[in-house]
Amino acid sequence: MRGFGVAGGPGSADLDIDGVLSILSRPDDTELVEVVRLVAEICDSESAGITIARGEHYHVPVTHGLEPLVCDADDTFCRHTMSTDGVFCIEDARTDPRFDGIAWADGRLARARFYASAPLYAPTGQMVGRLCVIDPSPRTLSTLQRRTLETLAANTTRLIELRLLQATRVRSVSPEVRQTAATLMARLAAELCHDLRVPLSAIVASVEMLQDELAEHPDRAVGALLASAVRASERMDRMLDQHMGLIDEDAAASMTRVDLQQVVRQLALDSAPLLDPVGAVIKTGALPVVRADPDDMYSVLQNLVTNSVKFARPGVTPVVRIASRQTHGGWRIWVRDNGVGIPEHRRVDVFSLFSRVNDDVAGHGIGLATVARIVGAHGGRVGAESVPGGGTEIWFELPDESAGAEAVG
Repeated sequence: MRGFGVAGGPGSADLDIDGVLSILSRPDDTELVEVVRLVAEICDSESAGITIARGEHYHVPVTHGLEPLVCDADDTFCRHTMSTDGVFCIEDARTDPRFDGIAWADGRLARARFYASAPLYAPTGQMVGRLCVIDPSPRTLSTLQRRTLETLAANTTRLIELRLLQATRVRSVSPEVRQTAATLMARLAAELCHDLRVPLSAIVASVEMLQDELAEHPDRAVGALLASAVRASERMDRMLDQHMGLIDEDAAASMTRVDLQQVVRQLALDSAPLLDPVGAVIKTGALPVVRADPDDMYSVLQNLVTNSVKFARPGVTPVVRIASRQTHGGWRIWVRDNGVGIPEHRRVDVFSLFSRVNDDVAGHGIGLATVARIVGAHGGRVGAESVPGGGTEIWFELPDESAGAEAVG
């Protein structure tokens, strides 16, 4: 998928490779580091990196499994792939004479036998590099791995474009540039949701086939699990529809009266596979009826409950308390846990995309960013505080126009 140019924006004239490299070389770049780590995991590879071509050298500023570096073009796999628009895969470099003696294969930089990559583009549409994975063992990519590598590369391309737009804003904060950035972000969200439709359709089809197969042999427990899967897939389908509409300026959430007490009850039922194995308990206080998108409210509370269970203290049964109080401007709803807590200096940036407090816990740093985005779209705000005795309180507020008249117990 090629990059798309921005009139008057960076890359609309001559390609600025130094500009591309500068935005990929931030020492605190958690977003791209997470993308590279994720693609290595999904492709089952030891190392991964973002490689940018600059003259007769290739720069690898963002890496996983190896240190950032610069090397001669003749010592790279990528030199042979820069004319390939799609995914390029080398199952075993030892069987291909093109790679005899290159530093990535002979041990000077790595002993890679497997290599795969997908293209990265500048806003001009010109290929500037590759998102690559390598491994010392020969292998191939599954269809899903190829699709994922291609999708993550396309989204890295868009991130490069957005960052170049950000750099332009430093010099010019015109409304046109801000609108372009907003449009690119909306398009990114819409295209990601479009890509998710394929695996979702497969899940729905599988569940429906299971229901048909078990129709003559009813089992209440299995039936309940399948019904839960159907509800979850339908909810996800609605969410994808909503977010695919972000590119449309007239698109809006389906705002209605939402009983948060009922949302939490349904969430507790759906989350039993997560809660029961660790003995986690959800306790609720009074919760309001709010004017909001029901699937969005489910997503917010689901992310907060999931985080509370994931970040439990070793040997301590997770207890999650959800309650609310009326504020001067509307409602504050909070989710409190007895887990490991969030350090004070991290209580703001945990709501940023790909920000992770504890690398030892599985995840990609997306949940709290999703919470912040949804609450912000409803005109509210979010925050994090410590809990006496240990744990974290994540709260979100909805304004007067989003709030019901009273809380329900």
